[in-house]
Amino acid sequence: MPSLAVLGGIALLIGLVLLVLKFAQKSSSKPSSLLSPSSTIKSGISGGNNSNLPGPINRKVTLDPESDAKYILNQLRPNSTPLQILYAIATSPDNITVSAKSLELRADVVHRKREYLSQQQAAKKVDATLDELLNDDNDDAWASDDEDDEAAKAAKAAKEEKKKQDAALAKATGKDAQDVTKIMLEGIDDNVLGMQWVKRNLVQLGVWPPPQYQDGDTTTTMDEATERNLIMTMGRLHARQLNTHPELLQAGPMGKIDPTYFQSTMEYRQRVGQQLDNVLRFACTLRCFPLAMATLDAIVMFKIGLMDVTSDKDKMWFHDLMVKQYGEKGTPKLLLEDTYLGVPTIEPNDETTTNDSTTKTDAEKKEEEKNKLVQLIAQARQVTTTDEKMSLEMQITRQHAESFTREKLAMCERQGIPPQIGMQAYREAWFIIVRAYKFDNNGMYDTKWDGAMGGSNPNHFEILKENKHPLFEMLSHETLKVFEQEFKEQETVCDRKVIVGWPFVITNVAQKSGKVKIHLPPPDIPGRYEFVVTIKSQEFLCDVEEFKLVVDVAQGVKKEEEEDDKESKKDK
Repeated sequence: MPSLAVLGGIALLIGLVLLVLKFAQKSSSKPSSLLSPSSTIKSGISGGNNSNLPGPINRKVTLDPESDAKYILNQLRPNSTPLQILYAIATSPDNITVSAKSLELRADVVHRKREYLSQQQAAKKVDATLDELLNDDNDDAWASDDEDDEAAKAAKAAKEEKKKQDAALAKATGKDAQDVTKIMLEGIDDNVLGMQWVKRNLVQLGVWPPPQYQDGDTTTTMDEATERNLIMTMGRLHARQLNTHPELLQAGPMGKIDPTYFQSTMEYRQRVGQQLDNVLRFACTLRCFPLAMATLDAIVMFKIGLMDVTSDKDKMWFHDLMVKQYGEKGTPKLLLEDTYLGVPTIEPNDETTTNDSTTKTDAEKKEEEKNKLVQLIAQARQVTTTDEKMSLEMQITRQHAESFTREKLAMCERQGIPPQIGMQAYREAWFIIVRAYKFDNNGMYDTKWDGAMGGSNPNHFEILKENKHPLFEMLSHETLKVFEQEFKEQETVCDRKVIVGWPFVITNVAQKSGKVKIHLPPPDIPGRYEFVVTIKSQEFLCDVEEFKLVVDVAQGVKKEEEEDDKESKKDK
């Protein structure tokens, strides 16, 4: 019969073998590297080499801005609605390319995380089997002997050291397998919100499928990239409802937000904002007033997060929001004073400024400027048909300047940001559009006036063609035909034709007032004209400012005749 010493030795040997086997199994079950820094994209999603994939995904996309602009341009029509403009942008080639790449990268991350979780699950099963072999209930029978054994201590130390080395190596090479577990993915992790959550809420809100999209045609299948862009578009237009949703408010602090979607929405918003500015330029170059106004509506809708800028309910909501944040005088509004249209005035020289100007009050300075403008107007001559340009001038006061400045300063103080830095990011844009009408001898609008300005052809499309304007080169035959038809109805052409479109941008939140001066060509035919000036915000949901100025235009002397007169005088 074996002695107790022999039995103890055998038990110790078996224990050591099982311990080494357990350590080896755990080491072999450790997941391989899943991520590499070379595949990290801007939105923070990572991907890299994997034995089951052909290789690292190329994160770069090739964009073609010219083709993209051409596509958007030819999707536009004079009667395009703000939603249709946003849909044209959402489905543009560059935006589809970017979203397709984002979906590709997300699929890669999903694959890697699933593989990682699968390997983790397999490791747990191996551990459970070994635990059964070791039988925790009988640990006390030999654990005291094992704890003091040098071989057991060495094996345990080796295990811990290998863990540290593996972690350090993974971190140093950017292949930390734990990174993939930190990315919360909708459909993989429990209660994580992402694109499908947004889509479900859009369905509940009654705006999915998107209204006006495909004009009710449900036979065409929507590809994944297009669907993603349209979800981001509609999600932005319903930001108020989504951002205050209880599920999102609960998921945010818990980190249950899918970055493969929500971070992409920020990048998408930037691209759409730039493309909307391009559409506004398109509309003004095509001289199409309805399209310009619809584009300005689309800009406000997308910035604020609204479906309809004409809704009285939304207008009241925005007004209450401004009052709550900035006070009663914080509602954005421009006060227009000293409006003038005629021959450009001459700006006073700095030398004429009085020495005591620094001691004058704001009211005195304002009155002085007003008097100067009145004097210049009184001295100005009448506009003629051969003048190179005339000038629209106005003094604009921002009613909300003081309230906005006070709130911005308080915000900087709360966030610990130096005011001079916090104020630099401010931008407030308004857009000025001018149209013109001619009166007949009876004081009524002359419906036969062709709208010719500045001695040019009244057909601005022919001018674009003659000048080989890049935009004209991008117009398809069908799009050109539609826009040309828009201006053939002579009786209403002045309602729809833009003379000039001009952005008015404030970069200093404290600027209360300033003078705006816009040059535009005078009409070709002498007579009495009415110019309608429309000012619309690109930032706020507020009323459109509009006023009219009447100008008498005299017959001017042709430049050729003036030159002939000069030459004849020289000869004499």
